[in-house]
Amino acid sequence: MTLHEIWQIDDKENLIVELSQYIAEKCGYGESMDALSTHERVFYVTQTLEMEVNNGGFSQFFYNSSGDFAGELIQAFTDIGAFRTAEICGEALGAFGCKLPENQDARQEMLDALESEEIDGMLGECDDAFYEYQDDLSGLNYDYVMKHKASFT
Repeated sequence: MTLHEIWQIDDKENLIVELSQYIAEKCGYGESMDALSTHERVFYVTQTLEMEVNNGGFSQFFYNSSGDFAGELIQAFTDIGAFRTAEICGEALGAFGCKLPENQDARQEMLDALESEEIDGMLGECDDAFYEYQDDLSGLNYDYVMKHKASFT
């Protein structure tokens, strides 16, 4: 679907889904983040976190290549106005007691070495808090996209 076709979608949820796919393809699913504008990058990070957590929790997000952008989570969710979700991301990041490497291989090695019931428990609590959707992520992402529509190319 072209970007022009995406902007013609009336349903907010469908627009977000299609735009998410478009942006993911544009950046090669995170391989070419320099292809994105600042606003597209924020949108990609928030969408990727939501998809990963809903599929396998924060532990899956951090372990997969999506975890390369873990350092951007708090700011990205703050930028769209999802302040509770930004807090939850901060708590999940804090479970490790250190900054996670941006490189997936280095991060996976560190996560494997740090694996513990305590960390798993903390991440599980973050998963549960995330699943409560205290922020309207779909609505906030939609509002953010529409406010910065000119930055989506």
